[in-house]
Amino acid sequence: MYIWNIKELAQALKERRITEKSKRTYLIVGIALLALGVLSYPFLLDTKGNNALDTIDMMITIVFTLIGIYAVYKINQRGDGQDFWLRYLSLFIPLTLRVFLIVFVLTFIGYMVLPLSDETNWFDLFVSIGTEVYFLGMMVKYFKYTISLLKNFAKSYAQINWITRLSEIEKTSTNFMKN
Repeated sequence: MYIWNIKELAQALKERRITEKSKRTYLIVGIALLALGVLSYPFLLDTKGNNALDTIDMMITIVFTLIGIYAVYKINQRGDGQDFWLRYLSLFIPLTLRVFLIVFVLTFIGYMVLPLSDETNWFDLFVSIGTEVYFLGMMVKYFKYTISLLKNFAKSYAQINWITRLSEIEKTSTNFMKN
């Protein structure tokens, strides 16, 4: 199971080198992480402690997530059109870990400089939007990477097939000339 090396994970997904056990693990952990993210929204809807920036953040996150899923789905369709959710949830795990680390570091550094606030402020909003853009950009990048591998594989296969056909034609013409 690849936790940190996203490029190697993307290559393994494309080449179908992921074992059935690893596929189950990626799906279970990916669904659990997604569920935690989705289940946290009802707590955000408790408007007692929320301000306008919380609402903006939630709306932007929902819109970016829907656009991102649609974009990578279309990329997947341009490839082989298979295993979308396996690829998405598998890539989701290491990307989410990176986003958590980035948010932690940025928030830690930011609140060493900025005054601590009980409410969501502009800094929180920018960190949230920035990490969302990073996450979606990386997801698109690695889906495209898997598709480029597919195209390279298809191109190599076509070249091998073409060379095989040429050698068959050559053998046929040689046999024809002998007769």
